Amino acid sequence: MLEIVGPPDEGLRGLLLKCLAVVMIASAVKFIHRLCQVRMMVRRAQNQPGVFALPHSFVLGHLPAITKVAIKLKMPRDAHGQSMPLLIAQAYPEVMKAGCVYMDVWPLSNPMIAVFHPDLMAQFTQENSQLKHPNMKAEFGPFTGANDLACSDGREWRADRAIFNPGFSARNLLSLIPAFVEEVIVFRDYLIKSAQQGTTVNMVDLTTNLTVDIIARAVLGARVHAQDRPVKFITSMLDQVGLLYFDIQFSKALNPLRPLRHFVLNRAFRQEMMPYVQNVVQNYEKMEGPKTILNLAVKSYVEEVQEISTRGHIPPEFLDKVVNHVKMFLFAGHDTTATTVAYAYFALYSHPEKLALLRAEHDAVFGADLSQTAERIAANPSLLNQLPYTLAVVKETLRLWPVVGTVRIGEPGFSLRHPDTGVEYPAEGFMLFGCSAAVQRNPYFWPEPDAFIPERWTVRDESDPLRPVKNAFRPWEQGPRNCIGQELASLELRLILALTVREFDMAAVYPEKAETFLGTKAYQVQPPACITAHPKDGLPMRVSIRKTG
Repeated sequence: MLEIVGPPDEGLRGLLLKCLAVVMIASAVKFIHRLCQVRMMVRRAQNQPGVFALPHSFVLGHLPAITKVAIKLKMPRDAHGQSMPLLIAQAYPEVMKAGCVYMDVWPLSNPMIAVFHPDLMAQFTQENSQLKHPNMKAEFGPFTGANDLACSDGREWRADRAIFNPGFSARNLLSLIPAFVEEVIVFRDYLIKSAQQGTTVNMVDLTTNLTVDIIARAVLGARVHAQDRPVKFITSMLDQVGLLYFDIQFSKALNPLRPLRHFVLNRAFRQEMMPYVQNVVQNYEKMEGPKTILNLAVKSYVEEVQEISTRGHIPPEFLDKVVNHVKMFLFAGHDTTATTVAYAYFALYSHPEKLALLRAEHDAVFGADLSQTAERIAANPSLLNQLPYTLAVVKETLRLWPVVGTVRIGEPGFSLRHPDTGVEYPAEGFMLFGCSAAVQRNPYFWPEPDAFIPERWTVRDESDPLRPVKNAFRPWEQGPRNCIGQELASLELRLILALTVREFDMAAVYPEKAETFLGTKAYQVQPPACITAHPKDGLPMRVSIRKTG
C-alpha cells in the first residue's frame, strides 16, 4: 500500500536549527575573540615609548585611517597594495622619520609592521633572518606545496639552495647567453613587425613571452617558443597563479571549485613538465655544452646529497620537489624581468638624455654596426659586464618600480630597534613587511627619490649625497634569503636593452585623461590573475624603427 510521506518532523527541524545556531554563535565568538586578540596586540605594541601610532579603532583597527589616506592622496582602486605604506609615510611625516609603522587591517590581512628604513629591514633579513610568514606558505601550498626556495625554511631551504646555487652562478649563466640571444632576436623581430604595422603593443605581454622563453632555456635547456604560440605548462601555471591570494578575496575564498582547479592545474603542469625533468635526470652526465640550472641541480644532488650506494636511483620525492622548484623558477624568473624591461623602456624613452648616454655606451662596447651586436655578444658574453651605465639603468628602474617586498614573521621576543632613536618596535607575531617600494623612495636616503637618475649607481665618491646608502636597495632583498635569480635577471635585462634600444624608438600611449598616480600614468597595479606589481594596462607603447645618420 502506498505510504504518503508528510513534512519533516518538527523535532528534527528544530534540532537542525539549533545546531546551525550553535555553529553561528561559535563562529561569532571565535571571530570576536580573535579580533580582541589582534586589537590588544597592536595597542600594546603601539603604546611603547616613542612609537608613533596611526589613529586606531578597536572595532575597525587602522582601516579608517588608511582609507582616509587613500582618499586624500587619490590612490586608484587598482593600485598595487605595496604603495600603501609609501602613501602613509607621505601623509604622516612622523612615520617617514620612524622608518616603520604598525598596520592593523584584520580580518582583511594579518597585523603587520610595514618597514622602510634600510637598517630596520636589515635587522630581520640580514642580521637575524626571520622565518617566512605562514600566510605565504599557506597560499603557495596549493601551487608548489610550499616546497620551493621562496617558501621553505631551515635545513630544507639550505639544502635546496646549495643544490641550485651552481646553476645560478654568474659563470654558468654567461655560458647560456648565446641561447638567450636567439630568444631576444625573436623579440626584436616582433618589435620590427609592430613598428612596420604602426600598431600599439601591450609591452608587458611581449616582454612576458620573451622572458618565458629565456627562463625556459636557462632552467630546462629547451626552446618552448612562447613568443610564437601558447605553452601548455606556462598557461596552466599562470591560470593557477590567478587562484592565489594573500588578503581576503571573497570571490576566491568562497569559491568551492578552487581546490579542484588547483588539483587539475597542478596535474596538468606536472604532466607537461615531468618529461623535461626525467630527461635531465636520466642524461645529465651525457649532456654536452652549456649546463642548464636543472642539469647542474641534478648533478649537485647526486654528487653531494645522495649516498654513494644509492647513486643512479633518483627517488620520486626528489623529482616531485624539482617540479615544484621549476614551477617557482618559471613564475618568478619571468615575471620580475618582464615588468622591469617594460618599465626600463618607459623610463628611458621618457628621458631622452639618459637614452642617449645608454646608446653611446653600447656604441663604444659593441661598435656602431648594429647588425653585428648579437653575434658579438654570443661570441663574447662577458661584454655584458662592460656596461656600467646599462647596469645603472637596470638598478634605477628596479629602485623606482620593485615588483614585491619580502614578508616574514617576528619570532618570540623579537623586536626592531631604530638605529638612531633607539625606539623599540615589538615584532613578535607580527607580519614583517619589507616594503621595498617605500624604502627605495624614502627621501631620507634618496635625493630626488621620485626622479629617474641612473647616475646614482656610477657615483664613486662616498661623500656624494647621490651615492646609494647601504641596505637601501632591496628589489632582490638582502641577506641569506636574497633572490637566487638576481644575476640571471640582471644579465637578461642588460642583454635585452643592448639588442633593442639602438634600433627602436618607443613612446607610451596612455589616453590623455588616464588616471595619474605617484606622478605617472604607468603606475603599478595588481592584475586580477597576478600577485606581483605590473604597469597599468600592461604599458601600451608605440614602437618605431629609429632613424639614424
